[in-house]
Amino acid sequence: MSFSTPILLVIALLAILVVGRIITSPQAPGRVAFGLAAVASVWWIAMVVLRLNSEELSDKILFSRLAWFGIVATPLFWSAGFLDHAGFSQVTRRLPITIMLVISALAGLAALTDGYHHWIYTGVVNEERPSFSHGWLFYALLGGMYLCMLLACLMSISQLKRAARLHRRQMVALLIATCVPWGCNAAFVLFEFRLFNDDPTPFAFSATVMAVLFAQHRGKLFIAPPIARDIIFSILRDPIIVLDPSGLVLETNPAAEKLTGFSAETVGTKLPPSHPLMAFIARDTQAESTKPIIHFEAMETIFEVSAQPLERWGRQGSVMVVLRDVTVREAAQKSLADAGQALKLRLEENLRLQEQLEQQAFHDHLTGLYNRRHASTVIPPVISSASEEAPVSLIVLDLDYFKQVNDRYGHDVGDKVLSSFASILSDSLHGSELAFRHGGEEFLVVLPATTRDQALERCARWRHELATHTIVELKGVALSFSAGIALAPQAGTSLTECTKAADVALYRAKISGRNTDIVWGEHLDGIAGDGPAESGNAGDRRARRGRASL
Repeated sequence: MSFSTPILLVIALLAILVVGRIITSPQAPGRVAFGLAAVASVWWIAMVVLRLNSEELSDKILFSRLAWFGIVATPLFWSAGFLDHAGFSQVTRRLPITIMLVISALAGLAALTDGYHHWIYTGVVNEERPSFSHGWLFYALLGGMYLCMLLACLMSISQLKRAARLHRRQMVALLIATCVPWGCNAAFVLFEFRLFNDDPTPFAFSATVMAVLFAQHRGKLFIAPPIARDIIFSILRDPIIVLDPSGLVLETNPAAEKLTGFSAETVGTKLPPSHPLMAFIARDTQAESTKPIIHFEAMETIFEVSAQPLERWGRQGSVMVVLRDVTVREAAQKSLADAGQALKLRLEENLRLQEQLEQQAFHDHLTGLYNRRHASTVIPPVISSASEEAPVSLIVLDLDYFKQVNDRYGHDVGDKVLSSFASILSDSLHGSELAFRHGGEEFLVVLPATTRDQALERCARWRHELATHTIVELKGVALSFSAGIALAPQAGTSLTECTKAADVALYRAKISGRNTDIVWGEHLDGIAGDGPAESGNAGDRRARRGRASL
């Protein structure tokens, strides 16, 4: 047995182990091609072992020729697996694999029939090993395998920068596994470098096998494979468009081809200046707090735009635009906004109705003045603030002969009289002064910080305005009122006390002939013989009483 046979058998066993690991691995890029390459390498090593242990030259030549099935298949399938693992999945589809199988079979058949055409071996140089002189097909096949492996290495190296750390380690291991036997074979062919006085290539497969086992064990080869960026780019549902500074479309994914104005032929064409995507050239939306929105009206679709400048990847001024369909979200937000607006309007309507109810609760619907209920709420604090230096005048006014106006001219005219008098009162108020409809034709006025004389003066002014006020239906009829005035705190310190005092003074004014004003505390003056303190025509009555006494 040759000294190199055990080494080759160990390498073959390891290669078989690799095949087993590949077969039991989950589906991953390059798995099938790597498995075929491992099977082909086992075949190749087996033929080398048989050649080394054959005595007859004819047997050695036969096994050397049979090895060509593995010699061609191993680098072809290895290169395809390497490329597939790096993201170039097209090379491991059914047709490329079939072509590689056919090429390997034809190369093996050409080697088996070499005795007839001598395209691979032209003669035996050394019968012991044996070694041969080579024909044109040998160099053509060798050049083709070298070219395939060179392209696989270069294309895989170009993907290293884009790969994750784990996948970079995987590809570096595969790169070593590719270059060691390739380099040994090139040294053997070009410089007659030998190992164990034979072709070092089969022995160099030990490095390939060990690299693959290491990548499987430590680098999770076939367990955590890279998912190629172009696959991700293709399957994303979000439209992706890559634009250069001039608006030239450099790349689109299938989702972008469904946009209005886009198609598979859009790549290589320029977007018109008016296109909404032109606003995002060389613009980084990642730093913006809110993503901009664009509408594709023809599609009835709304997209949220995310733009990423590509300077880090050597494309100055270029940008990758990702469009996320937010039509449903925007519709939901609009619906929510509409519901919010409707709710706001309802709240405003409720507030308006509440204000109306409050107005109705605290105001008299005919005159617009505060009503008696509200008086019990707002007047007590005013009376409690009264003092001798700043008295509060509480005046109860009653329209004279109002029932006769209602009976003779009707309630509509009576309502006009009430409204007119309420307007006279409310127009004269200022500051914290208050006026109330106290009931029927009776009104209540509260004048803070108002003295007796000032209250009488205000009553005289109201009387004059009422007398001169024109109501068409009452032409020629003079309207008047009687008033009872109570000053807090002299008349009392509560609403009840002051109102009762003002009512007493009002009653005195009415029995004194109406159309006059009486101040509580002076309402007994006339009864005592001194005459009441009155205003308006009260002076005439005092004069009449004076003449009578005379």
